[in-house]
Amino acid sequence: KYLSSKGYHVKSASSLADARLLLMAESFDAVLLDLKLPDGCSLHLIKEIKLTTEYTAIIIISGISEISTAVESMRYGAFSFLTKPVEMDNIECTLKNSLEVEELRRREEMHKRLLPQISRPFFGMSTEIAKTLEYTRVAAVNDSVVLLLGETGTGKGVFARWIHDHSSRKNGNYVELNCSSLKGEILRSELYGHTKGAFTSAIKDRDGLIEIADGGTLFLDEIGDMDPEVQAELLKTIEERTFRRIGENRTRTSNFRLICATNRNLAEASGEGLFRSDLYYRICVFPIEIPSLRNRKKDIPGLVVNLLNTFGYDQFPLDVSLIEMLTQYSWPGNIRELRNMIERALLLAQGQPLSKEHFPGLHLTQQPESQMQEEIVWSLDALERKHIIKALKHFNDKNEASRALGISLSSLYRKIDSYKEFISV
Repeated sequence: KYLSSKGYHVKSASSLADARLLLMAESFDAVLLDLKLPDGCSLHLIKEIKLTTEYTAIIIISGISEISTAVESMRYGAFSFLTKPVEMDNIECTLKNSLEVEELRRREEMHKRLLPQISRPFFGMSTEIAKTLEYTRVAAVNDSVVLLLGETGTGKGVFARWIHDHSSRKNGNYVELNCSSLKGEILRSELYGHTKGAFTSAIKDRDGLIEIADGGTLFLDEIGDMDPEVQAELLKTIEERTFRRIGENRTRTSNFRLICATNRNLAEASGEGLFRSDLYYRICVFPIEIPSLRNRKKDIPGLVVNLLNTFGYDQFPLDVSLIEMLTQYSWPGNIRELRNMIERALLLAQGQPLSKEHFPGLHLTQQPESQMQEEIVWSLDALERKHIIKALKHFNDKNEASRALGISLSSLYRKIDSYKEFISV
């Protein structure tokens, strides 16, 4: 009567048998279920309800206040467990909350179904990429730290996402951060979060990405560009799985899986003191090398077709001369450059079949790979000259350049004087 007076349409049953008849005849948004009914315990009815109506909110009411019974009912699918005697206001509040939660779940599921299906990424069929995929599959079924190595644009982010989506953590959060775009305190704040007032712009508490990635995967792209101070903190976090928000004394924990990526030679960088060697050895547990596009040209025709499909292009087959031109090009920007070129070509084609003319300038940039390689300089004098010129351009100040080079200013001037034919300083 109370719930009816509050606007709810209520049906009642005095036994499990009557309840099953009602559930067969009608669908209900919520069920208030007494744990003990004349013909048995209603715990098993929870399972039956959930099998037929996934989004029905179930509230158990019982005179037994044992925690184990409450836990068991929740495990079967009940939303809440109330102990007698129960205030009517409490029942209404719980009922209202349960209906709101189930409605949100229903909407979320509907939203997922309406979203366009994400196409399975096409990696290629060459022997070079096959080896990479083999390592990627091993990484997916394990929880070790993965280090993805490859040039810019080779698809390191796509591989990282694939590993997450095929791992035991696929239902957890996938969080990514480009370490080259943020520095110092801003990078620390993104990773670890902060408390209100920790610094000038910290107007409220904020979760860090490490905390958000708990139970899921944290992908750190371009980790080779991470600030040295943050590198030390990250090493501690990886080893201990603990961290503290900026401005907070409380130690928090996060069970995240770490995937890193870089286009730099971290072994070389750590040897030169540009990257912490202890962090390098910690993240280089399972390195995966992603080959450049110029080293797996057999994959280019398939990648072109796959990318065209993602843009909705359907005028196949492509002109043979076009495929040959795209295959011969060296693609220094790798798959990212290939995608951008294809998108531009489609805009230029304006619905017409693609041809070589829709890739302006591409044939003019064709060069033998031997010519693309920087000429090796063996002469010590030439190497010294090249290094000094680079320092002058970098510092744009002769005093600073001389200090960085470890030579006197007068010596630097003498060398500049001898380089007149090479530079204009």
